[in-house]
Amino acid sequence: MRVAQRFCLVTALLLGAGASVGHAAPLLTVSAKTTPITGIHGPVNCVAIWIENDAGEFVKTIGRWCAVETRHLVAWQAAAGLNDVDAVSGATRPDHSMLITVTWDLKDKLGVLVPDGVYRVRIETTDSEATTAAQNWQAGGLNFPLTFTKGLTPDVKMPTDPDAHYTDVSVNYDPTSLECNNNVVDPGETCDPPGSCPVECEASGDVCAPNVVVGSAATCTAACAVVPITTCISGDGCCVDGCGPLEDSDCTDQDIEGGCTTGDSDVAPLAFGVLGALLVVGRRRRR
Repeated sequence: MRVAQRFCLVTALLLGAGASVGHAAPLLTVSAKTTPITGIHGPVNCVAIWIENDAGEFVKTIGRWCAVETRHLVAWQAAAGLNDVDAVSGATRPDHSMLITVTWDLKDKLGVLVPDGVYRVRIETTDSEATTAAQNWQAGGLNFPLTFTKGLTPDVKMPTDPDAHYTDVSVNYDPTSLECNNNVVDPGETCDPPGSCPVECEASGDVCAPNVVVGSAATCTAACAVVPITTCISGDGCCVDGCGPLEDSDCTDQDIEGGCTTGDSDVAPLAFGVLGALLVVGRRRRR
């Protein structure tokens, strides 16, 4: 029981030391403020934000604020399809007063991390019963491109819409934050996915320096590490230097006097048993 307590304490300390390592998903953050189109439903409006690759192929809807009028988001419907149900971020917006902010974890519709490369952010706003994309406000097209490059370096853009249909626009790609369970051993991780993390370790051969699992599979930081025992606790088979029988039942008077570490609680009783047998034989011979 005390051995388990000790290992738990050591593991907790190591986990605490590693708690500063970030493991949030790699993020793209998009922000924008919409403006009125003066359609028949205004100022009530619908907005969709989605991602395309550099070839213009649809990747994922990352934000949608619309209840039942999604068919009037014409460009988004053409890209995503009629049955796209991703990222219902909110109901139809009552006006244009609130800044829209949405994040994307760089995963496609199947939950797979997309490869490095150039991606486009597309935004569409409607407040009418539009039947063509030209009737709505658009961002991310040829007139107002919103691109970022997924890679090892940050990519932050704050472009200005030449038509002033969108203001306070920001596209912020952050590659420094990491994610556990993305099948990539990112910096700061020791295993990924969690199923590949160790759950037990090979014996070190030294009872006073056991090989134990430290870290956590939940954060992809589990690993085997030799953790020396440094405190006096009875019953673990180890007598730490400086401990005696009063503090640790694995120690003997010889340990504290001579600084001998047994490494095995059975060694000391065996040695004293052999010594006692030799003394008895000596006495018998002298008789």
